This record gives sequence, structure tokens and C-alpha cells, in this order.
Amino acid sequence: MMRTMLNLMILAAMLVVPVSAQDHETEARAALEEYFRAWNAADNVSIVKISNFPRVSLGGNGQVVVRDGHEEIEIDFELLRQAEEWDHTTLDLVEATQVSEDKVHFRIVSSRRRADGSPYRTVPALYVLTKQNGHWGLQLQSILPATFVESR
Repeated sequence: MMRTMLNLMILAAMLVVPVSAQDHETEARAALEEYFRAWNAADNVSIVKISNFPRVSLGGNGQVVVRDGHEEIEIDFELLRQAEEWDHTTLDLVEATQVSEDKVHFRIVSSRRRADGSPYRTVPALYVLTKQNGHWGLQLQSILPATFVESR
């Protein structure tokens, strides 16, 4: 009986696989991709679900927007379509630069595109995804000035 218990304990210890930084990056990247799927679907409800709060956005000229709760996220996608002819956004580059068990920093480059797929604005950014209560979500985005803007 003692030997069986010892064998079971050894087997259980062998089955415990440590979670690696790669696992954290993979989980956070899946959440980042889900955020962009929700963005492209113009789905504010899903954007809220893939966000962690407080949610911070850093814009140009030192602009800081802090959204403390779900009710503070409401993107006007119709205005974006009318003003820019936006159809969808692509992730052109995604690179994890810092990874921990509850936070991943991603260097990204994204492009806003028209319905024909042509890019009209490309921006570099830093997106920070955090894990809160087992949920990976976007918590900070810092958008830098556009590196490409189509002139019309």
C-alpha cells in the first residue's frame, strides 16, 4: 500500500508540467487576436469582454484615457466607416517583447484598410495584455504616430 502511494505520488509529480513563458505568450496572443477580431466585427460587447480594467490608452501629445469600467467602452464604428472608409484592421507585426505569468507586452504594427484591402494608415503601438482572475485581456494600448498615411 505504501509503495503504491509512493508510486502514485511520483507519477503525479511527473505529470505536473511547469507553465513556460511561451505558454503565457500564447495565451496572451490569443486574447490580442480576439480583440482584433472583435474590433473588425465592430463588436463593442466583445471588445469589453476581452478588456481588463482599468483600461488605459496613451495617445498623441500625452493624451491619456483611463476607462474604469465596461460602460466606458463604446467605439463609434459607423463614424469610423464614414470618416475614413474603414473596413477592417490588420495586424502586420506582433512581437512579444516582455513576458511574465500575468503580463505580456506586445510590439505591434497595424494597418487600417478599406474594403478593397488597401491600407490607408499604418501605426506602431505597444499593447499590454494582463491576466486578471484567470482572464487574459487588453489593459493598455499606446499608439505612436502613423508611419504611413495615404494622402488623398
